[in-house]
Amino acid sequence: MQNTPTLDSTARPGRTLEAAGALAPAESPRNADAAPQPGPRPLAAHISLVGEPFTLNELQAMRLRGVLREVLPGAYVPSAISDTPSARAQVAAVVAAEYLGLQSALCRRTAAWVYGCAPMPGELEVVVPRYHRPCPPTARMMLRMSEGVVDEEQICSLGGVNVTSPLRTAMDVAFNSELEQAFAILRSLHGEPRLRCGYPRMLEQVESSVRRPGRLRALAIIRRLMEEPPDGPRTGAEPAR
Repeated sequence: MQNTPTLDSTARPGRTLEAAGALAPAESPRNADAAPQPGPRPLAAHISLVGEPFTLNELQAMRLRGVLREVLPGAYVPSAISDTPSARAQVAAVVAAEYLGLQSALCRRTAAWVYGCAPMPGELEVVVPRYHRPCPPTARMMLRMSEGVVDEEQICSLGGVNVTSPLRTAMDVAFNSELEQAFAILRSLHGEPRLRCGYPRMLEQVESSVRRPGRLRALAIIRRLMEEPPDGPRTGAEPAR
C-alpha cells in the first residue's frame, strides 16, 4: 500500500518554552547549548518491516505465535522488547527513515502515542522547521509533515529520537486535532503524573498564545475538561491502549 505524505502548512507554533522534567534522564529535553547530535537507536536492528525481508503474512504468523509484537502498522519487534516510549519512538523513526532528521520531531497524535496517551496512529506526524517539497510515495506509513518552529526546550530525546515534549504535544493536539481526539488525548496526558502536563499548565500555555489561530477553540476544550467531575460523564472517547 502506497500513500503520499501531505503537507499541513497551517500550523506555525509560537516560540514558547517548557520543561518536561518528569522524564527519565535518557528521555529528557536536549541541552539547548549543545549542538544536535544523533542519538543511539539500539532497537533498529531488531525492527522488522513488511517486505524487509518477510511478507505481511509471515510477520503476522510470527505475531500469532507470540514471537513478534506489532508496534505500528507493518512494523514489528520481538515480543520480549518492552512497550516503552523509547521503543515506540525508535520504531517510528525507522518507519519514517530519512524524513525524520535532526531538526525535525515526531509531533501531535504521533507524539501522544509515543507517550502512551493515544492509540496506534495510522500515519506519522512530523514537524519540520522548513518545508521544501512533498515526500515521495512510501510503501510504509503515510507521513504528514507540518512546518513550524520548535525550540530546543520543546523537544525530548527518547532512544535518540526527537519527540515534541508533553506540553508542546498537548498544545498541538488542542489547536489542531479533531475534537473528539483532542478531548481523549488531553485527558490522557493530564492523567499521567510523570509527564507533568496537567490542565493548569495547558491552560496557561494556551492563554499565552495570543496570536495563534484556534486559540478560542483550544481554550474551550481545556476549560471543559477542567470542569469534568473526577468520576462523572466524560466528553470524547478514551484512547485505545
